[in-house]
Parts: sequence; C-alpha cells; structure tokens
Amino acid sequence: MIIYRKGNKLIKFRSLNLDNFHLTIYQSYLRVMHRFCQYPELVKQLEKGKFSSKTNVLAIGKTAWKMASLCANILAQKNISYEGFVLTKYGLTYGSIPGITVLEAGHPLPDANSFAHSKTIVNWLKNSSPKDDLIILLSGGTSALFEIPEEGISEQQLLEIYKQLLKSGKNIEEMNKERSKYSQVKNGKALSFVQAKNIKIFAVSDVPENNPHILGSGPFTPAMIDTAVKNGWNYKYGNKDIRYHIVADNQSFCNNLSDEFKSAGLNVYQDPQFYTYSMNKMVNLLTDILDGSAMLPITIQPFIYIAGGELSVKVTGNGSGGRCSHLVLNMINPLSRFNNSALFCFATDGCDNVVGSGGAWADSYTRKEILDAKISIVRAKKEFDSYTALKAINHILPAPILSTNVNDVYVLSCGYRLSNHLANQDEPQNNLFR
Repeated sequence: MIIYRKGNKLIKFRSLNLDNFHLTIYQSYLRVMHRFCQYPELVKQLEKGKFSSKTNVLAIGKTAWKMASLCANILAQKNISYEGFVLTKYGLTYGSIPGITVLEAGHPLPDANSFAHSKTIVNWLKNSSPKDDLIILLSGGTSALFEIPEEGISEQQLLEIYKQLLKSGKNIEEMNKERSKYSQVKNGKALSFVQAKNIKIFAVSDVPENNPHILGSGPFTPAMIDTAVKNGWNYKYGNKDIRYHIVADNQSFCNNLSDEFKSAGLNVYQDPQFYTYSMNKMVNLLTDILDGSAMLPITIQPFIYIAGGELSVKVTGNGSGGRCSHLVLNMINPLSRFNNSALFCFATDGCDNVVGSGGAWADSYTRKEILDAKISIVRAKKEFDSYTALKAINHILPAPILSTNVNDVYVLSCGYRLSNHLANQDEPQNNLFR
C-alpha cells in the first residue's frame, strides 16, 4: 500500500502497475524523500547558531512550512522568543506552527493572495525592531509567492508577464532576471523593508550552482560582491550583516538517492551536472547513454544513471503536463529500441505542473502500451498533453506525502531486467487523481 498526497488530502493507492525492480526504484525514492525533508543541515546550523533573545522568522517557498516547523522547535528549545510568517503554495501546509502565521498563495502564477500576503509581510518587516535578529528560510517557489509590482505596473499586468515567461522556453535564470524588472521585492529590493541588522538566510536550492541571486529571484540577496564561505556567502550591506547558507540542493538529493540505490546492490553512475538543457537536447543525451550502454563491457552492466536539473520547455499546445511527464513522453520511442531500459522522472516538489502528479515513468514496453491504448505520441507531444497520455496507461507517479523543492531528478535504468512486467495488471486499478 502506498500513501501519497493530493493537495491537503492523503490518499491510499494499491498498485502502481510497476514490476518488482521498478517498484524498488520508486520506493527507494520515497524513502530518500522522507529523510531528506528532515533537513539535517538546517537543523545543525540552527542548533549551533546564536540568536537574539527575540528572533523573527520568515519562511517563503514550497518547503517553507517544514523549514519553519523545524526552526520553531529549535528556537523553543533554546528558550528564544520568536514570531513570524510562512508563505507557501496552496496545499503545502501540514497544520499550525506555534508563534507562526501560516499563509498560502498561488504558484506558479501569483494570485490575489500572493500580492496581499506579500504586503502583510513587508509591513511586518518594516515595523520589526532592529534589535531583533531575522531568520529567513527560502526555497524555490518564492518568485511567485512573494511579489509586489513596481509602481506603475498593475497586478494584472504583472500576471500576464508571468504567463508569457512560463511559456517562453527561457531558463530559470533568464526568467527570474526578467521578473525582477517589474518587482518591488526581487533582486535584493526586499532588503529595503528589513529593519533587522543581523540576518541569517537558510535556503533549499532549486537553481544552477545554488546562485543566491537566482534562487527565489533573490529578494534578500544584495546586488553586490559577496564573501564566499562553506556552503554559502556573507554580505555587509549598509548596517546589515547577512549570512546566507545553502542547506539542501539537487546534488545532495541525488547523492542520497545514489547511496540508497548502492545499498540495494545496484551499480550507479551519478552525473554531477545540473541540466538546464532544452527538452530535445536532454532526450539526445539520455538516448546517447542508452546507445553507449549497449556497447559497454558486460562487466559494468547493468547500471543506474542519475542526474538532476530543470529543463527549458517552450509550450506549444493547450494540453496538460509538466517537464517530467513531457521528458518521459519524448523518451518512449528511444526506450523502445533498447531491451531492459527504463526512465523515471521525479518532480521533487511533488507537483509536475499538475496537482497530485509527482512525475512519470516509461520503459522498453511503454510504446506498445500507449499504441495499444490508441494514443498518438505525436499528437500528445504537439499539444503538450503528456499528463493525459501517460495517465491513461497508469504511468504518472503520485506525489509523496512529504516533498522538497530541489527541482527534477532523472533516473535512467540500463540493463536491469524488467522482471514480471506489469505483474499487477490483473489487480483492480485505482484512479490516482479521482
């Protein structure tokens, strides 16, 4: 029995229609996700950190609730008085946090709550005492959640800018730089509202090279030269001392997943690169790996290839789907040419652009399945309708109960036998997204 999350609901799901080996891959991912979401590096930094007797806490992003909950527990153990806010995406809260006001808003597009809650937070920052320390907990999703338009730009105009950017095919750095032109809080501008002199930022990164100017559009990152330290940066900005630490990222998640696979006796190659390729370029890379694996000496086969990133996608249709499901759809034909090959694409934020969808998978047999279901792969690609196509053959992965936000993870299995393929086919099938 697998329990997964759909918005604020926990749903039991009996079968994923996976064979034994692929079920091992998926369950390994779930175990790693649960451990990862305890954010041990954040806990370590907070436990050893020194804070004023009154400390304010501001958590923004998709992982904001969990980070704030951990922070509140540690501050309470230290007998430090605190108050603050969580601002996160709808459905990513798990209850109240003592001393913290929990707010939800829209993502990937800002909505009325994004603008209203951001103004509430800015007013709170303005009225906070400069004697109080400020802990900021940041993660991906901040760009849409924390937003106030520049003077002369309406909320509706800003929303239209976001819509065009999301369909543009630009990468995350290009989009965030463009967003910053129209915002009062991005690119370090939010610092103008902060009264605190001592600011400690702890971030879960979903961007290339963990760049603090790109992560969440850098609302509290000064546009200036920094001093690099281990896993972070220090800034002197006017009378403000800013310490910025990365506490989790895509690479650390892939490290944990690699260790989990190795503990199960699997051969693993972990690619250190964070991929921001176009969809077609990533398909070519994965296909080349499959081509190469077919010619490798048998002594190093089979193996698992792990990589991470955020692909740039130019949306051409009106269908439903996300980066993970679209990559899987585009890999169905290449996978069909190789025996015992499979691809899992995981959206670590638990939402592959569709509520409840945690990613997708395909293997050597998926092309036959989708054609037997009379689904046109060409049409699904053209309409960007990968979710609908893959859901019809039960190849959408449910979102974990807990999720982080370190972007997408790709797991390519080369040569491991697809034993008992569709062994669960005769079991009653539940609708994942009923």
